[in-house]
Amino acid sequence: MKDTFISSEGRIGRFVFTLRIVLLVLLTLGVTKVAIDYFNHWHHGNYSPLGAFFGIVIALICSMVGLMQLLKRLRDMGRPAYWTLFMLVPGANLLVLLYAAVAPSKSN
Repeated sequence: MKDTFISSEGRIGRFVFTLRIVLLVLLTLGVTKVAIDYFNHWHHGNYSPLGAFFGIVIALICSMVGLMQLLKRLRDMGRPAYWTLFMLVPGANLLVLLYAAVAPSKSN
């Protein structure tokens, strides 16, 4: 099966998981910075809140894609899917991401 970036089906390893999460974070930060700079310097009025709005929308989309990547990684580690609920708990979410980035894959 071909692995797609926006699907939660399949399995991914540690390196691919870490690379994809870093890419999603950089995409979110980059789009937010560009949007804020664009709307702060727009000459047709004061639309600076639109930059933050675009950043929030992109962050939500990237977080959903990141959860899909986490599901793939949890499946690869042999962990249950409900571990994604830890992403709602501040502090625990960073520990789960760190664990997913360093834990070895479960052999079949």
